[in-house]
Amino acid sequence: MTADLSPDDLRTTDSVLDCAARLFAEHGPRSLALPTLTHRIAEESGADHHTLSRAFPTRWDLARAVVLRAVRERVESLLAADRPWAPAAERVCAFVRHHVLISWKHRSALELARVLLPSLRAADPERYREIALLHRDYRDHVRAIIEDGVREGVFHVDSVELATRSVLSTCDSLEWYEPDDDLRLDDLAGVYADLVLHHQLGHPR
Repeated sequence: MTADLSPDDLRTTDSVLDCAARLFAEHGPRSLALPTLTHRIAEESGADHHTLSRAFPTRWDLARAVVLRAVRERVESLLAADRPWAPAAERVCAFVRHHVLISWKHRSALELARVLLPSLRAADPERYREIALLHRDYRDHVRAIIEDGVREGVFHVDSVELATRSVLSTCDSLEWYEPDDDLRLDDLAGVYADLVLHHQLGHPR
């Protein structure tokens, strides 16, 4: 049971972090007092209230754990799923689908990151660095795929660096999306893959 877990375990427990991400999304990162947050999470996840308080002594400890889990999953799952021997066009399409699906799953946490990271960078550079390095590894991997496509002669871009930024920015633009029968999430991922591959990277149809 969640109530039996240690503070270290709770920092990566899905039910605790999912609940925290939802509460931050509903009320904002600064709206609920920490005791209220802890009480709500304990009540909804089954975690022990006192263990939660030890695991997350401040609101920013809790927010950082939410963000770190989301960023780490996005990066590690991409690295695990990528097939370096496959054609670059195929790898880009797989990356875009991965990015859209994982980003939608963790949309609340990744939105929280946009608020948290500037403050964390100023207040605690070392803890910020762990998240920043994951972002860097992710960006570097995407850049490497695009570079492979340029070497293969299938991507036509003026600048690999600018293309990487453009692709990542496009894949992050999910704020407008609401799932429905007309455009399912998997269909949306296909639309983004087509946009990135043919319009941003110049791959011929």
